[in-house]
Amino acid sequence: MASQKYNILYGRLSQEDERQRDDRQKESNSIHNQKLFLEQYAADHGFENTLFLADDGYSGTNFDRPAWKKIIEMVERDEVETIIVKDLSRLGREYLQVGQYTEIYFPEKGVRFIAVNDGVDSLVESSNDFNPIRNWANELHAKDTSKKVRAIKKMQAERGERLGGKPPYGYKKKDKDSKEIIPDEETAPIVRRIFDLCAAGKGPNQIARILTQEQVLNPTNQYYQATGAACTNLDTTRPYTWSGRTVAKILENKVYIGHTLNMKKTTLSYKNKKQIQKPESEQILVENTHEPLISMEVWEIVQDVREHKRRPPKHMEEPNLFSGLVYCADCGKYMVLCRTEKMREDQYYFRCSTYSKRGKTACSPHQIREADLKQIVLDDLRRVTHFARMKERQFAEYINRKNTAQLRQEINTLQKELGAMRRRRNELTAMFKRLYEDNVLGRVTNEQFRLLSADYNTEQRELDEAIPQKEERQEKLKASAANVEAFIEKAKRYKTIDKLTPEIVRLFIARIEVGERTVKYSRHSAQKIRIIYRDIGEWDYDDAVEAEQQQPQVVAVTVAQPELLPA
Repeated sequence: MASQKYNILYGRLSQEDERQRDDRQKESNSIHNQKLFLEQYAADHGFENTLFLADDGYSGTNFDRPAWKKIIEMVERDEVETIIVKDLSRLGREYLQVGQYTEIYFPEKGVRFIAVNDGVDSLVESSNDFNPIRNWANELHAKDTSKKVRAIKKMQAERGERLGGKPPYGYKKKDKDSKEIIPDEETAPIVRRIFDLCAAGKGPNQIARILTQEQVLNPTNQYYQATGAACTNLDTTRPYTWSGRTVAKILENKVYIGHTLNMKKTTLSYKNKKQIQKPESEQILVENTHEPLISMEVWEIVQDVREHKRRPPKHMEEPNLFSGLVYCADCGKYMVLCRTEKMREDQYYFRCSTYSKRGKTACSPHQIREADLKQIVLDDLRRVTHFARMKERQFAEYINRKNTAQLRQEINTLQKELGAMRRRRNELTAMFKRLYEDNVLGRVTNEQFRLLSADYNTEQRELDEAIPQKEERQEKLKASAANVEAFIEKAKRYKTIDKLTPEIVRLFIARIEVGERTVKYSRHSAQKIRIIYRDIGEWDYDDAVEAEQQQPQVVAVTVAQPELLPA
């Protein structure tokens, strides 16, 4: 004899149901009470061989539920006689899908369907007349609930409340049920070390290798061992394996400077729960919501290092100390560090990128050996920090007097450049409109329109990228009145600078400009090196000592080279 078919008792509870304000309805919808309700109904109506299955925490608009998928598999194997739910909303809140099941799929498979509280029974034809309306009403309820939940989450985000359950690596919950986070004495030092290693010039992959070698538990395994809760992508077979991506996420996370970033992701719709990244402009950042692990100074150094860091050749682990800081004094483009496997370390040299790409018609080499540049910067840095420590008052007076004029001049220059760029952008817009009209009227062929509009669009895209950058630079200059006190404090912290490190370079130096030699390719001719410091701008030792003249900071040196640099 064939085995008896099952009478399935199905329950579902979503997170939205658990958030209901009506406590009585909330309790009624609990999985436990749904089970009791359905079992009582089955007993009263003579349903035997019952099997209770439930999906806890799944939205009614999502039919990708474990228990529901199991039921469908059983239906396909002809193992189901009846499916009984408390009401139609427990089956789902997407009216088209619910209708597909109740009106087409179940009848085709010979499965009886009962929604007790809605009076729906597929054996009683009249009971199904209002099903479409009920399904539609259930979907409207789901849509309305989704809007309310989003609105509540937005308000919480704007207050700076953390919306995620799991605290970020380096932190722990203040209390078991609290949303407030505090530094974790076990993992906070590791976060600080990750930032220190990056500030010292190490990349995410290098840092990951160091942590792996030192047998430091990775974030997912550390959380699992501390709480017993399994995170996504937990691999207990490799508890000490770190990835560069994990390190990079830590280095990019503003939570470590005390800020909370909410609303980073959203769903496609209330029906489709797939997570997508929201544009940065739509995310909500609330500052100073908890104790930071990293100082703003270290954070800015790390972001600057990562922005300009270029991966060194495979045979050279040592990164470029001045990456993103060295520029050609004439064309304004960055200088590239030239080094090959056959060259000695003392032969590495910087060269203008414009000259490298376009030749001598565009610019000249501006070459300088890396070792020479290191020595120049080190010597000047020692002089300026020593002066700042020993003669605080004179130093502050000199910097404030000099920077006022320099800032005004640079801001005015930027203002003129921005004005010209905006006018050109407006001109391009007007030209494109005229070109379009000429094309419509037949004055310009389609081919001519295509070629000209492509040129206009390219130039406009370049302007659209350049203008915000110029505006940002201008705002930074307006807000960058010399912070002499900050520089003096750094000078006191680094009383002895024996060697340049990436951290020291990024902490003190904003930009280095390399001039061309007075005699090109000469071994002994002078070369001007302009060093611009963070917080104080340009510096000239002789000018500071005299405290009389105001000159742009230029370190003029004569570099004697034992041999010609490579062509």
